[in-house]
Amino acid sequence: MRVGLYQRWPNPLEGDRLQTYVESQPGWRITLRSSDYASGGTLKRPGLQRVLTAARSGVIDVLVVSHLYILSRKTQQLAFVLNEMTSRGVRVVSAADPTLDTETAHGLFLMRVVSAVAEIEQAGALADRRDRLRHEQQSADESPLAG
Repeated sequence: MRVGLYQRWPNPLEGDRLQTYVESQPGWRITLRSSDYASGGTLKRPGLQRVLTAARSGVIDVLVVSHLYILSRKTQQLAFVLNEMTSRGVRVVSAADPTLDTETAHGLFLMRVVSAVAEIEQAGALADRRDRLRHEQQSADESPLAG
């Protein structure tokens, strides 16, 4: 099995974990390593595009990521990536939680549920940030030093 590894905001510890996971799988060998230093809110990432191109051209059989949200924090985008992979026979596996594996219907279902929760968490974090900024602005406007 030809394996692609993908990391977003890579670090050596995560890379070692992915390497160890692949080595624990009989017959798996790494043929692609790709990474990005970019937001999970967009698919316009060179490393992710390399992974998609590899899947489309039949260069990889399995894509291993540490966590599902590495691919995308948006449900529709994750569904797109998973569809691109699985429609070309590329299995997607989370090394942190091997039950998140597109090889099984249950694993694919769990991936979609987890992605929906991640999107809700991201939306909540953005709303909290907006509320905090609005509160800070109102506090500054009410300050006796303002104006």
